[in-house]
Amino acid sequence: MKLTKRKGFNFYRSYYDVYNELDNDIDKLQFIDALLNRQFLGIKPNNLKGIVKLAYISQANSIDKQIKGYESKTGNKLPYQDPCQDPSQQEEVQEKVKEKEKGKEYNENHPDMNFKFIK
Repeated sequence: MKLTKRKGFNFYRSYYDVYNELDNDIDKLQFIDALLNRQFLGIKPNNLKGIVKLAYISQANSIDKQIKGYESKTGNKLPYQDPCQDPSQQEEVQEKVKEKEKGKEYNENHPDMNFKFIK
């Protein structure tokens, strides 16, 4: 299971309309997979081709606005994962991000400790 703090998003009628315009199940699956990965994981699709790419691009502005709204409202950044990396590298990156955030929280809670940790 892919972990995310995000619990949901608005699934607009336009997503459904575009989905229904796609001819075959493979295209439909690629479109929905790209939409869900972007909304929940922050992964921008970079491997879409043809009509599926066009379908996604037609909704990208709406999708990006929802993500920006979620991030600004909650303060949570969607954890971007590079689809080219293998899962073990992705976990290492996420651990480094968590370590940075812990250091940042410590500095914010202790203003007299206004320095950065260097590794």
